Amino acid sequence: MIDIETIARQVKRNCNISDAQYWGSYSLCGLLLRLRELYRTEMGIRQWENVQQRNIGDWITERETLWKELEDKDFKKISINGKLYNPFKVGQINAELEREGLIYGAGLGIHMKPSFFLADMVSKDKTDGFIVYTAGTEYARDLSDHPAMLQDKIIFARLEPTKQLIWGKFDEMRCRNLKGTLAFSFSKYGITKEEEPSEDIDMRISLIARSELETYIYHELGEAFEGGKIGDDWKNLLTHIQHTKAEIFARSVKDILSDTTEHGMLNFIISNKKEGSLGFYIVFLGGARKIIFPEILDAFQLFVDSGDWEFIDNARKTGYRKAEAYTDRLLAAYRNREADVSLSESIEKKIFGGLL
Repeated sequence: MIDIETIARQVKRNCNISDAQYWGSYSLCGLLLRLRELYRTEMGIRQWENVQQRNIGDWITERETLWKELEDKDFKKISINGKLYNPFKVGQINAELEREGLIYGAGLGIHMKPSFFLADMVSKDKTDGFIVYTAGTEYARDLSDHPAMLQDKIIFARLEPTKQLIWGKFDEMRCRNLKGTLAFSFSKYGITKEEEPSEDIDMRISLIARSELETYIYHELGEAFEGGKIGDDWKNLLTHIQHTKAEIFARSVKDILSDTTEHGMLNFIISNKKEGSLGFYIVFLGGARKIIFPEILDAFQLFVDSGDWEFIDNARKTGYRKAEAYTDRLLAAYRNREADVSLSESIEKKIFGGLL
């Protein structure tokens, strides 16, 4: 019999070490938002309940102190039933945890930040040759808020971070009295900006999260398919341009490539005519991805007026061709790099110039 609290403490220590070493990779606004949601998770505060500023302020101070203690520490192995496991050996750890209805995830995110979580296992399915775990209540997590993670032939789909992201947009729609794309997205799920945060809204947003998580799974499937085509040079490229604008650009290109491939998120949305998911795709399309793929914004407006999915599909195909061309140029820059020239500066100058 596995003691969940004992496992969770071990996972949480590695989460804290990761946060201690990588918190600076987030913008100040992004860090504060992630801290707020992490505080909710750790304190068991429900999404429709208010967070007391004084309490979270004290908690952040304590967390900063903890990070200073852990910033030079190594990740610890996970002990389960007397056996020690490397924290990145996900398959071995889950072979032990699945029997108890638990799921463990670990991987590398943006800026190569290690990410870990421990959660209840809602389901285990197989899609297009990939094992898909859906994670429910989370017992340990770090600052990362990825709705889904890909590792080898496994996809981890996480309901709680997905739900938190959607709640954040619901609050944004209400507080700023936003209309447009946000209102369109929620309206397709029967929620309007006039509604107040409540337990009922929480239940409805939980249903949205389940639906939207399905689309995020197809982002990871697109990621896997395109990653297989590109090969290991892409990972080597990212290693050479860490913590630069070139890395942000390259990751954004790969995201668009993954979303627009026939195996990816947008094709899944189009094939299933998921209007709400299309709206949320536009809502969450930010930063460099919006700059790389502006065609989808124009196509969305045409779609809203006409209901014709062909506009979206044509934009998807255009976006794929652009992302594919950028990918080829990035890989060529990596393969033809000169030893005495900064690869990131070369990419910034020759490929994306003043785009970012």
